[in-house]
Amino acid sequence: MRVIGLVTCSMGLAQEHSRGFRCPLMHETPAVRSVTRYYDSNTRRFLFVGGGGSIHGIHRQLWAPGVHTTSEATDYINRLVAAHLQEVRLEDDATILDMGCGVGGTLFRLAEFYPNAKLHGITISPKQSDIAKRLTIRKGLGQQCQIHLGDFESARLGVTANAIVTIEAYTHAAAPHTFFASAAEHLEPNSHLLLVDDFIEPQELDARQCSIVTDLQVGWHLTALSSVESCVRTAEEAGLVLTSNTDLTPLIQLGRPRDRAIGLLGPVFRTLGLAHVPFFANMIGGRALQIGLREKFLAYRFLAFQKSALA
Repeated sequence: MRVIGLVTCSMGLAQEHSRGFRCPLMHETPAVRSVTRYYDSNTRRFLFVGGGGSIHGIHRQLWAPGVHTTSEATDYINRLVAAHLQEVRLEDDATILDMGCGVGGTLFRLAEFYPNAKLHGITISPKQSDIAKRLTIRKGLGQQCQIHLGDFESARLGVTANAIVTIEAYTHAAAPHTFFASAAEHLEPNSHLLLVDDFIEPQELDARQCSIVTDLQVGWHLTALSSVESCVRTAEEAGLVLTSNTDLTPLIQLGRPRDRAIGLLGPVFRTLGLAHVPFFANMIGGRALQIGLREKFLAYRFLAFQKSALA
């Protein structure tokens, strides 16, 4: 089986209706409710085990040369993003949007590099939004940084950005074309989209590897997991052209004690019928990711796009 575009699966999406406040930026669908539940259930644990401390990151740790602590490893992707924005000469008073901002960690770090920038973040998770808003106030960034609760595919924020950042969020999109259409709509012409996420490498996948990819999709709710080639084609349809593609996989520490434990327990969780519980589903997905990265049919990549002047 050759994987060219999206890998699809039956994800058993949660059907329960949200209670209480209904966000005007949220077009609720089963996929949206499923990802919302996933992050509402897991975010505090992600922050606790991530080891990022004051970085407030819930993304991958990268152990580049010169990185010695978990805080530095958590922050490394933020430094890469800032370095790229400086390389393309983003103005100090630019508008930056983080699509899938988590609890705001990347925005807070970018505020240090761009103290006069207008910063916006959007998250689908009410719990993440609440944490991010509290941190924004605590850090004295209330006038500079605005957190929005909503679905980044359907929300219309009234913001036109000079740069968009999305870290480990794109693959949660219900449909890649709506993600890139939304990104393009929120970008100024000639501006930049920086996307960091997991991708399927262009190779033949056997039945075992396809099963592992499905475990990752289901466990982590990754409806847009695809090849780079498919991602780039969809971005081009929205007027976004790839300018760089960097493989960050070599900077990830694979096979840590925690990862080995998850590797042993993942099949047990499935046997016990726990795959639908967010905590255990995340463990099963994490095991799948470790295998895919180690065997090199998955890769963690940093893609940079630029919006066409005519788009």
